[in-house]
Amino acid sequence: MEIRSDLMDAHLYAFKRSVLQEVLDLNYTFQSLKQDVLPYLVRSQLVSITTCRDIQRPHLNQSLLNGIPQGEENGNEKGSSQNNQVLVSRILANASTPSVHELCSEDPDGSVPIRKTHKCCAYIASSSRYCVRLNSIQAFMDINRDVTGEADHLLSNTSSDCNNIIGPSPKLGTKTNVGPHCMLGEGSEIGDKCQVKRSVIGRHCRIGSHVKVVNSVVMNHVTICDGCIIQGSVICSNVQLQERVVLKDCQVGAGFVVTAGSEYKGESLARKEK
Repeated sequence: MEIRSDLMDAHLYAFKRSVLQEVLDLNYTFQSLKQDVLPYLVRSQLVSITTCRDIQRPHLNQSLLNGIPQGEENGNEKGSSQNNQVLVSRILANASTPSVHELCSEDPDGSVPIRKTHKCCAYIASSSRYCVRLNSIQAFMDINRDVTGEADHLLSNTSSDCNNIIGPSPKLGTKTNVGPHCMLGEGSEIGDKCQVKRSVIGRHCRIGSHVKVVNSVVMNHVTICDGCIIQGSVICSNVQLQERVVLKDCQVGAGFVVTAGSEYKGESLARKEK
């Protein structure tokens, strides 16, 4: 057995749909894959279950093993200690067997359990693979910078001579500069005298003249009118920024329209639900 402390959960989980549905059907109180389902699968795969009662009602029976007598409610510590020893010894005995999680259900007459075997495995990415956790706006920004920098091999687009990634059929105005570690998506257009630095521009975006985009992510089908300044922000798809908008450290939700001359710092802008 090897125990490591240098690994991080990337929060990427893959399940066979039928297996996941069975687990959720048997444990109707589960609400989180990370907090409920995964610990349950890992814990159960080391236990040899002979009936369905314990796995179906884990909140009622904590032993997870049949045949282990429970301690008396009046505080019989000796009996409880003996039961714990038996539980630990059975778990350790099963730990050397193949890694399985056993779900079972009874026959219609309630007599014979039917077993179904499922494996619970983990994939450990090697140091040569790109694998990071995406659970925050900052992480999203960092990943977008990575794919235009040290992890640019993840993209199939052709890199230009300026150490950036330019998609097919771009249209760049006069005196417009797309700096290093930038990406410009297919069919996007940028007007005259614009600056794009360390940013990602999605597909089919329309950017006017005298626009500055720095350390930002602009998704697909975004319209940015003349004179806008965008810094450290995430602009979702189908957003429209009218003339002379200034955004710093903002997130703009899909389809939002920012009116001309508006200035925001550290704001989250989104359409109100009807």
